[in-house]
Amino acid sequence: MKQWLRFLFSRSFVKTALIAGAVVVVSVFGSLWWLSSTTMHGHTVEIPNLKMMQLEEATAQLDSLGLGYEVIDSTHYVPGVPEGAIIESFPKEYATVKLGRKILLSTNPARLPKYPLPNYKDQLVSYVTSKFKTKGFIIDSIIAVPDLSHDLVLRVVDENDSIADEQKLYETGSRFKIYVSAGLDGAMVYLPNLVGMKFSEAQEKLSFSSLNVGAVIYQAVTEDTLGAFVLKSSPAYEEDLEVKAGSAVDLWLVSDSTLIPQPEIIDTLDAEF
Repeated sequence: MKQWLRFLFSRSFVKTALIAGAVVVVSVFGSLWWLSSTTMHGHTVEIPNLKMMQLEEATAQLDSLGLGYEVIDSTHYVPGVPEGAIIESFPKEYATVKLGRKILLSTNPARLPKYPLPNYKDQLVSYVTSKFKTKGFIIDSIIAVPDLSHDLVLRVVDENDSIADEQKLYETGSRFKIYVSAGLDGAMVYLPNLVGMKFSEAQEKLSFSSLNVGAVIYQAVTEDTLGAFVLKSSPAYEEDLEVKAGSAVDLWLVSDSTLIPQPEIIDTLDAEF
């Protein structure tokens, strides 16, 4: 026992223990410093809005901020966005990330993919427009035609004013007119309430209602037309208002949703008295 105590308090053991402790302390602090410098701990940056930018401009901006990137060529074509331009990023714009973080960039296809035109003959117009949308096809207008049936697609015409054949290959983003049966007396449809919707949503709603977009008036639209909001329509929405199928509806657009008139809220308790 005495020998062990003498060894523990001997100069050689104390010297060895101090050296070992110093090595441990230096290793711990060195590891923490390396980990902090490698992971950029405490160094963050905000991801800029890269949408609609060309790839070269977007990647240059990420480089200047100390961010990495990986480009993913999207398979879904977005109308109105230049080919090869940024559609979205992940993480999304304005998110805060560490320096050196890799940002995934989705771009509009540089080469437009082709898809077979869905079968449309004698199909309901709502079903056909939905199928067209999944392929990235654009419906310019829905035209009502007197016929014994109602709401069935009679024919589809492409951008060259030629009958579009079912299953024929068309580039995504191709534009079409759809001719729909409206009965012999001219079918009537309910006018949807479009106020407050985004323009893209209003277009889709009108298509499903067998109606067309008429004149578009840009009152206060600064950018992103499809993301602008409907301020009002003509004819103006009224409950149970019916219009002829195939009619055109004029739209007024604004960028600021706060300009949209809010519906009046009636206190039912006060109304009873």
